[in-house]
Formats: sequence, C-alpha cells, structure tokens
Amino acid sequence: MPPSALATTDPPVDEPTPVVLVHGIRVSGATLHRVAAAVAATAPAGRDVATPDLPGHGRRRAETFTMGGAVDAVVAEIERFGRPAVVAGMSMGGYVAMAAAGRHPGHVAALVPMCATAQPSRVLAAPFETFGAVTSLLPRQAAVISQVLTRLAVGRQVSEDMEIGGLSLGSIADVVGELKHFDALGEVGRYPGRTFFVNGSQDQFRVHERRFVDAAPGATLTVVPRASHLFPLIQPELAGRLVGEVAAGCDLTGAVGHELDS
Repeated sequence: MPPSALATTDPPVDEPTPVVLVHGIRVSGATLHRVAAAVAATAPAGRDVATPDLPGHGRRRAETFTMGGAVDAVVAEIERFGRPAVVAGMSMGGYVAMAAAGRHPGHVAALVPMCATAQPSRVLAAPFETFGAVTSLLPRQAAVISQVLTRLAVGRQVSEDMEIGGLSLGSIADVVGELKHFDALGEVGRYPGRTFFVNGSQDQFRVHERRFVDAAPGATLTVVPRASHLFPLIQPELAGRLVGEVAAGCDLTGAVGHELDS
C-alpha cells in the first residue's frame, strides 16, 4: 500500500504535520537538505522540516554517539515543534527513528525507516567494526579513500551533499558499538502507529525486511526499483515525496493533535 493510502476525505488539521529527517552514519543533518526541500514542498503553505545533527556528527562531532543521545536529539526537535511529527530516517537514521518511535510513541505521528531493515547483530556489525578500527588508526587516509570511493560510486553531487558539515569517520566505531546490540524489531513492534518502510531494490539492508514488516503493526513496504542503499541521497525528490505523502496523510486523517503526549 502506498503512503498516499492514508488519505481520506476528513478535514485537514490546522497546521501541516512537521517532519524530522534523521541522517545516516558519518554524515550530518545538512546532508539531507535536498530531501528536506522536497518534503517541505508537499504542503501548499510549506511544511516544517528539521534535520538535526546526531551526537558524534556534524556540529556535534566532538560528542560520543549513543542511541539514547540520538533519540534525545530527535525528541528535542519534535518538542520544539510542539506537536507530533513524522520521523523518517535513512540507514543509521532509520534505526534511530525506530528507537524514537518505540520509546516516545506519543511524539511520533508516523514512522518512515528508509534503507534500514537489517536486524543488527554482532555478525552483521563485524565488517563495519573493521572499517571503524581502520578509520581510527588512519583517519586522514581513510577520509581520502572514503571521499574518492563515494564520488566514484554516486557522483559529485551526492558526494558533496554527504560532505556538508564534514565527514565524521571517527564516530563509526561508536555507532557500530551501539547498533550491534540494538533490538530494532522490538522497537518497531512497540510503536502502535503507522510504519512505512522504504527500501531500494538493490539495498543489502533489505535482508530482514519481511521480519520488520511483520513486526510493525499495520506496516507497509515500498521498494524503489533499481535503487541502492543511498537512494534517498541519489533520488532526493522521490524520497522527499514519499515522506511528504506520509505527512500529508497525517494531515488529512487528523492523525496529529496539537499537543504532545507526556
């Protein structure tokens, strides 16, 4: 079922549902600026969109990443809006979004995890731990290699977007250390609202997508053809439209109140 299936003939809420976009590992909130612009355009008068930096990233690079701190960053943005928000995250940000929804369900109007349907484990974390160790030992060399490989894989525009706010390679070890013990399936199972999973058809993080869909109450899955793990950055207009449709559905169904649950 597409996100637009939320739409009904009910009268819209007074204010468009806000959105919090949660970035992936080693980049910053500013990386999602093109996705944010596309989301904002989905309401006639504009839609409020926040793209916070998580601990260990962007302007918060000096901090240590923890899942609790990342969730606090998302919740702080929602409380700044003063009403529940759609929380959408890509890759690592998708897991943070799940944690925010599972732990603070009254703050989350709808959940949109993108490229984040592999249940973390020590086995899946192993290659990322190795990369994190290398970046800690050889940070300058790792930064150069990362930049070159990224530009070869996704082109200059996406690479430059990823470099906005600086690459936080030093955070990788902390992120992996947190995620390898993270019960993502449990978090989505605890969230009682609507969950919209979005994956690229060529994304390696699809490995457990059916388990995630089954775990989340009333979940739907959208698979983008011929798209990779980084599709939200490669196709920001599409990613923004998909997230915006979810938010527009919340507008039309009155899923968002004007006050946050305590």
